[in-house]
Amino acid sequence: MPTAHTIDGPPVLEGKYHLDSRLGQGGMGVVYKARHAYLKTLHAIKIILPDLVGNDPQLVTRFRQEALAAAAIRHQNVVNTTDYGVINGNIPFLVMEYVEGESLHDLLAREKKLDPEKAFDLISAICAGVGAAHHQGIVHRDLKPLNIMICKDRPSMSQAVKILDFGLAKIKSGELLGSFIQAQTTGLMGSPYYMAPEQWSDDEPDSRSDIYSLGVMLFQILTGDVPFKGSSIPAIMKKHIADPPPTFAEVGLDISPDLEQAIRHTLQKEPDKRTSTVEAMVEELKNAIYPPSIGIHTTGARGALPVSSLTVRTEPPQSFVFVDNVAVGPTRDDGFMMLEGIQSGNHHLRISHDGFDDFITDVVCDGKPQRVIAELRARGSQSSSNIPMPGAVSIPGMEQTSTSPTKGFANTGGQAEPDKTIMQSWGQTGGNIFVESQPPKRSFFSPLVITGIAVVLLFFLGAAGLAGAYMLGLFKSVPIKPPANAVATPSPSVAPIPDVTPEMVSVPGGTFKMGRNDGSRVEEKPEHMVTVDSFMLGKYEVTNQEYYTFVTEAAYQQMPDDWINGKPRQGFEKAPVRFVNTDDVKAFIDWRSKKDNVTYRLPTEEEWEYAARNGSKSNLFPWGDRYDPKCAVLEEPTNLPKPVGTHSCPDDWGVQDLIGNVFEWTSSTPSLYSDKSGTPPESTGYQMIRGGSYYEKPTGKQAISSTYRVGILANKRSAELGFRLARSM
Repeated sequence: MPTAHTIDGPPVLEGKYHLDSRLGQGGMGVVYKARHAYLKTLHAIKIILPDLVGNDPQLVTRFRQEALAAAAIRHQNVVNTTDYGVINGNIPFLVMEYVEGESLHDLLAREKKLDPEKAFDLISAICAGVGAAHHQGIVHRDLKPLNIMICKDRPSMSQAVKILDFGLAKIKSGELLGSFIQAQTTGLMGSPYYMAPEQWSDDEPDSRSDIYSLGVMLFQILTGDVPFKGSSIPAIMKKHIADPPPTFAEVGLDISPDLEQAIRHTLQKEPDKRTSTVEAMVEELKNAIYPPSIGIHTTGARGALPVSSLTVRTEPPQSFVFVDNVAVGPTRDDGFMMLEGIQSGNHHLRISHDGFDDFITDVVCDGKPQRVIAELRARGSQSSSNIPMPGAVSIPGMEQTSTSPTKGFANTGGQAEPDKTIMQSWGQTGGNIFVESQPPKRSFFSPLVITGIAVVLLFFLGAAGLAGAYMLGLFKSVPIKPPANAVATPSPSVAPIPDVTPEMVSVPGGTFKMGRNDGSRVEEKPEHMVTVDSFMLGKYEVTNQEYYTFVTEAAYQQMPDDWINGKPRQGFEKAPVRFVNTDDVKAFIDWRSKKDNVTYRLPTEEEWEYAARNGSKSNLFPWGDRYDPKCAVLEEPTNLPKPVGTHSCPDDWGVQDLIGNVFEWTSSTPSLYSDKSGTPPESTGYQMIRGGSYYEKPTGKQAISSTYRVGILANKRSAELGFRLARSM
């Protein structure tokens, strides 16, 4: 719009800021696009409405104080304040950086709502800027979609978000009513919809008030509407102060219970019960949207006390797991669930499944990995499960006979108490589960016992008679031969699974384009040229069959979590080995190198991507530039990997399963391709993985391709983690 005569005099402030056009107007002032006369830089200038100045003589002084505080915030997600001035001695103005884009309000008007992953990226960036202000003791007080700008031409959401008007809400006079009137007449969402309960009273708001506003915004981002609405300011105020927010089911949105709990935590009426910091808010949302039990993209909570990982395997699968009475979801189709970041201490574990008695136990976490196997008994059954427990040790006469819910406790060592059945937990580390067994007491001289004594006496009398007859020579010694159709009883020991020598493929060196500029992940940017030398790469990922030979010959004690009785599950011998961290991989490589008299290693990130992109062709996938569902084990409905090479399209040199089946360890530590591409990732104790797994998706922001890369803790074991060998030529 052309510049209007909102202020007296020429459209030049302090002789250097030329006002070009009006960008917008709110209850507090008018914002102009301006150009610096000498530097030729663009700026956004907010000029306070003259009517407000006349009503509040102290406004100029307070405006200057708040402007100084806002200028102290230096963060990529906060619009920088660069200058301050006063027109005619009584009309203050603020000079800010000019950003071009759209507001979150406009984005939501167009998109209506966002999925949880996109919402998390957006709210995380907002929280980063808000957190920078909170650390300086500055509260925004007026967070709403109109105050969130999303810049154009930024590589990621973390860099695109900009927060407006920091600290200025503190000096607003009468904008509450003006903002609401504007909302009624223009359809815009004003401040009343986002104000925390304490902001409606005389209480001084703090950082938790901003967290409440962020919670309202997140609710709106996910559902398309705010949680509290009304036809008047008092009606809205009443709902903020007294009414609970609607459930997501009530507004027709199906989200996980953990995510709903995290959002409702931000909307608590009392500040003391609300999420305490924006950092805690982001952590709760991350754990809810990317739970450790279903993926490898999280590294677990960090705190003063050591944290543990807990592996749960249930029979039957898809049983619901509760930790300290908090639902964490069902186990997978293979019966597994992995939980990380479990705080030290005693935790109550309950596992439920329709038609089965609950499994109940306590798990003591002390920073070490813990494993629990839960075999639920069919409701009404008079005996324990027919499926044998791996490593189960049964004391004769102490079998489980009770039909009550299974109870017990986890222990990290020690001797079993008498009168208890000991069930070893899966794997070589972790605790034992002691399941109480209380058979009914019976009289010693029961009919069954008396009958047993009579049988024993008859046996001894008969044996004595036969022995006497033999001594008298009444019987001749005759060799005993088995019947012709007799079947020999198999030996308890099982023949080892035959070893398979790694099949290596020669990959000629060359130069290729690493990374991509059109991806949604900042870790993949920018494209850059890389040269690699010739090397050898395993044609397949290392299989359970190969790893079993290593475990057997090297007497390695750490078994993969999906093995049973120290062996791969039947039918999965040729599937890639899983649940291996870099220590396991190093032990395997040392053993295999000595066995084959060559020096194996893990591939570098550069070598892996070079092979996956067909060298200088720089294809996005080993088979070309378009995803083909027939060429990779991704988003596998069985939630299990496939035997190597059975569902794969190789690269130009014949390397199989570079995309899908399992993520593959590389020898590289996390890094960004460019210092300008984002915040440097944490590298100490982390290593990069490549290729995606059977659980990952081929579409969306996390879509797997040959450029996809992520760093995780090197000591992590996961159902999605495997490896393949490489060696230099």
